Amino acid sequence: MENLIRLRQLMSQKSIDGLAIVPGPNLSYLTGSEFHLSERPVILFVRQNDAVFVLPELESPKIADLDVDFISYDDRDGPEPAFAQFSKNHKFSGLGVESRLIRHLELNLISSYNISSDIIDATDLFAELRMSKSKLEIGHMTKAVETAERSLVSVLDKMRPGVTEKQFAAELVIQLLQNGSDTRLPFSPIVASGVNAANPHHFPTDKEFKEGELVIVDWGATHEGYFSDITRTYAIGNQIDEKLLRAYEAVRLANQAGRSKAVVGVPAGDVDSTTRKVIEDHGFGEFFTHRTGHGLGLEIHEEPYIKPDNDFVLQKGMTFTIEPGIYIPGLGGIRIEDDVYLKTSGLVSMTSLPRELIIV
Repeated sequence: MENLIRLRQLMSQKSIDGLAIVPGPNLSYLTGSEFHLSERPVILFVRQNDAVFVLPELESPKIADLDVDFISYDDRDGPEPAFAQFSKNHKFSGLGVESRLIRHLELNLISSYNISSDIIDATDLFAELRMSKSKLEIGHMTKAVETAERSLVSVLDKMRPGVTEKQFAAELVIQLLQNGSDTRLPFSPIVASGVNAANPHHFPTDKEFKEGELVIVDWGATHEGYFSDITRTYAIGNQIDEKLLRAYEAVRLANQAGRSKAVVGVPAGDVDSTTRKVIEDHGFGEFFTHRTGHGLGLEIHEEPYIKPDNDFVLQKGMTFTIEPGIYIPGLGGIRIEDDVYLKTSGLVSMTSLPRELIIV
């Protein structure tokens, strides 16, 4: 648990007495183990001089090699006695929690046994801990990108009239797993054809691909817990609506401009405004309905967020997406998404698939 040292330094800087960490990316980052967020609560309590798990007895083998104390409980007695025991020697004046993950279940146990007098949102602390990736982490993400790209290329020949969005998505998932992705995929692939592509987060349906349509494919793979998240847009046949072709070129140029702008020392909001201006200058500004990108790593969406007016300054080692898009109701849509990281010398794109429109 080497990352505990950095975590405690941040706790000291932010005057946080203790942390309550539940199953999810932060717990995996600290322990190297996966825990389920289930009806059996698991919490790692961290303060400057100790770290204590409260967890089900059946999960205790996962922490056998960790330098932590623990209090376990069984299904007969439930978690209450364990939290009561923990509370006897552990009181916090301020307890930081993961506001996007912790549930009423855990908060109620903390409150019921007076473990802390104050609950603090520690989201920013964990973001600061994990935003800048090590070479090892970037290596894992690069592998996840390679797996995802190889998998899509292997099924592109199935993107043809008569095949449904669901069928294509299923073939892609099979290839992701066969090509070595961890079984926990970042998300279920988005496959959106024709008018469905006007919905940025469309779920695949039984709609069949047709000649003259654009198809958005948004997918990813996982390697050692780290995610990739890629989007490409393809054309079925060469009779694509002229407005969509102009929109495609606007998105391609916006993606290019965003990747050029994103360097160490630039505010994230400036990257967003750069891509947005390209799309606006091409007359499609009203159809770009989401942020330019998001952080990527152990979570599919994490800090930093490449969004309007975000003055957060990008730093070395940060990994995120550049993914401008245009979505025209009743006609279709386009998105081109790359996974990138920052070096002192500039931006590196982990994704390598062509960004030009490919006809399949």
